[in-house]
Amino acid sequence: MAEIVPTETAERDLRSLLKRLRLGETITLVGSEGVPEALLVSLKSPPPELQARSDWQTQWDALALKVSRAWNSKKSAVEILTEMRR
Repeated sequence: MAEIVPTETAERDLRSLLKRLRLGETITLVGSEGVPEALLVSLKSPPPELQARSDWQTQWDALALKVSRAWNSKKSAVEILTEMRR
């Protein structure tokens, strides 16, 4: 998550903003002129069930499996790309 939040909102809702952040995610605080003033970066560890695999890794693996099952060619994707580049 890379979010932009007005500084006034952060003053009121800092706890809720921090609770939403996961490790490495950021929130940019902008002043009334729309100029960035600060950057909040979460340093807290993710819950144990998410430490082993992140959501994007799980989605990526599911997509790879779906593509692998649907692949109908005798040639691999690498072979096809190699031929296309010649």
